[in-house]
Amino acid sequence: MVSKENIKYYILIAFISILLYKAIDSPRQILDSINGLMSFFSPFLIGIFLTLLLNPMIMFLERKFKSHRLVNIFFSYILISFVFSVGFKLLIPAIIDTLNTLINEIPNYINMLNIFLNKYLSQSQVLEILIPHLQNNLNSILTKLLDLFSKVSSDLFIYIFSITSLLFDIIMGIILSIYMLYDKEKIGLGCKKLLYAFFPINKANNIVEFFKVSHNIFYHYIIGKLIDSVIIGCLAFIGFKFILKINNTLFLSFIVFLTNIIPYFGPFIGAIFPIVMTLVYSPIKAVWVALFLLILQQLVMGDQVGLSPLWIISAVLIGGSLFGIIGVFLSVPIAAIIKFSIDKYVQNKIHIRISK
Repeated sequence: MVSKENIKYYILIAFISILLYKAIDSPRQILDSINGLMSFFSPFLIGIFLTLLLNPMIMFLERKFKSHRLVNIFFSYILISFVFSVGFKLLIPAIIDTLNTLINEIPNYINMLNIFLNKYLSQSQVLEILIPHLQNNLNSILTKLLDLFSKVSSDLFIYIFSITSLLFDIIMGIILSIYMLYDKEKIGLGCKKLLYAFFPINKANNIVEFFKVSHNIFYHYIIGKLIDSVIIGCLAFIGFKFILKINNTLFLSFIVFLTNIIPYFGPFIGAIFPIVMTLVYSPIKAVWVALFLLILQQLVMGDQVGLSPLWIISAVLIGGSLFGIIGVFLSVPIAAIIKFSIDKYVQNKIHIRISK
């Protein structure tokens, strides 16, 4: 006799089989559907992210000053807006100065490349044969870049619309986060009531535990990663400015801070810019910059989710290929949640077999 649980199991297997078939048969359609859902829910995702980010500050203000929650929410947003505005006022001139420096240093880059080609590559007969092909490919690349610029200029309205859509999502995310922060206890209680109304007690308890673990993983990862990145950015600024005394310290420190947020690959990407830009005017200092960043990453780098490098690399590659930069940032905590779920499922199966 087929039980009710067996029917649910067969329906779940059939649903997963259909999804796998569609993913294999037309992967682009599946990815477009996922991206469409992500764009639709992006204001909610932004609101959840802001809620996770601001909740510790609001809880601290409530414990310390016993003030009304709405006052704490608006104070937190004012404080973050002030920090961002000061940061932009400092960074925009630094970015402009760095771009001007790069434009002025382009002849030096070309001169260094010519010296390298004349000194080393001209001595090899094989490379002498390859140089004309490299020049032809370079012309092809330049032609494609011109086509790209013309396409961007022709599709300017689309880019402006996408920026406007992003601003709308951010504004809606801020409004949603205010409601979430203000009524977080009621929202949590309402979700629990729905779970216990639609699921048996054991399954509802498992779902509640799953969301608690997911919240802790995301919270500790986001907060921990931001703290690590801020510390590394500040130490990089101190080292660049007062110890190594290199140029464009504020811009390069910001690059180190920003790229450090990217899991696993970020520190390596962030080290490229200071090393290359210092290499132009001082190769010796470039070596010291590389050593300084290597030591800095080893001292401050932390492990917020307890994943092996294989899990992290796989998660970043898959998340980046599917969802772009957002997938890169969120891939590691999602992978940690998946690993937790798999480990718990395996432990339950082993416990059931041992008990039998």
